[in-house]
Amino acid sequence: MTSNTLRTALNLVLPLLQPLAGAMAPVFGIGMTMAEMSAASQTPVTPAAYAFSIWGLIFALAIAWGIWQALPANRDSVPARRLGWPLAGAFACSILWMVLAALLGNGWHLVVVILLLLACALTAFFIARTEPRTGWADSWIVHPLTGLFAGWVAAASFANIAGAALLSGAIRADGAAGTLAAILLLLAAAAVAIAVLWTARGAPWFAGAFAWALAGIAYANTLERELNVVVALVAVGLLVLLLAVSWQRGRFGRARPATQQ
Repeated sequence: MTSNTLRTALNLVLPLLQPLAGAMAPVFGIGMTMAEMSAASQTPVTPAAYAFSIWGLIFALAIAWGIWQALPANRDSVPARRLGWPLAGAFACSILWMVLAALLGNGWHLVVVILLLLACALTAFFIARTEPRTGWADSWIVHPLTGLFAGWVAAASFANIAGAALLSGAIRADGAAGTLAAILLLLAAAAVAIAVLWTARGAPWFAGAFAWALAGIAYANTLERELNVVVALVAVGLLVLLLAVSWQRGRFGRARPATQQ
């Protein structure tokens, strides 16, 4: 099997395995569900339950990507060659994360995996941003997939860190100490997201996914769980700042080529 054939096969098979890995506990009864794991390590930076529905869209886009890049006309295309390996790494890490979460629960082992996932997702995201859009697949599959994947995993990484820190006793989930820890984690997460948006000159799909996570955190700390007004307000403030930066950098990115002409 050649390297190109292996790349194509991995990008076709791994997206199909992602939903199956996520269904290990709720459908097949193996291990604990994501809801059970989240409840055992819940902190103020854990988004509301509804926010995790974004995985359904990411899974669907990943499957669409896998089918598209496997078509004979697209197997040797520039997107398939340049994005194939980073996305295969992201899909593999996503599956590994879900399997370990179901079997072992939260902990620093998941933090290591999700940071590897984030590295792969960001690599694919920035590669996609450097490629000129050449067809409908770029607008409807490549950019939505890489943007949503990287944006959501960037937010989820810090939620995962918070859960692992809670279980290890490094932070608390309640009281003033828990609120302070949540705020510091939110600020760190937002700093990473804003740095990505600044470098990428906008990236609405990335911004949308990260904003979705912040909205879920604000909702969780007002309506879904114990009231924490401070964390909710910080999440809303960062959401507004994130969208403002994305909009402003998006305008800069569109105007720059015209200025250079």
